[in-house]
Amino acid sequence: MTLDEELLATARKAGTLSAAAQDQADIAKAVYHHSVLRLHRAGGSMREIAEALKMSHQRVHQIVEQSKRTEKCWFCGRTAGDVDKMMAGPVALICDICVAEAQVAEVGDCSFCSETKPVHEGAEAKICQSCVDFSAAVISGAASLR
Repeated sequence: MTLDEELLATARKAGTLSAAAQDQADIAKAVYHHSVLRLHRAGGSMREIAEALKMSHQRVHQIVEQSKRTEKCWFCGRTAGDVDKMMAGPVALICDICVAEAQVAEVGDCSFCSETKPVHEGAEAKICQSCVDFSAAVISGAASLR
């Protein structure tokens, strides 16, 4: 028996649309998780974040703990579990060690604020002095709250 070409074309189109929708869902989920992590790294408690986003405290905890195993500093490659703190920018992460050691030199586009200015260049991202200073303040502020 031969397959109906019209039905086959419909199935192929539906498969393509399904794959595209799944890609969009995966991207949305990653952005959501990244946003939750940024809230937590900026000093928000897991309970506070859970209440604000109308989700369970346990789910926030899962997102944060999962990131410790999978996310890494875009400058040195250390995982969140290998460092004391990570600072999340819109598209990049930097650890407390790299914040302390950052030396701004070459002009480039900062991965945190998107401005073109002298930056510290890491393996996968760049950060300007203003964003280094801000990250250091957030990291030290979060450390003093413990």
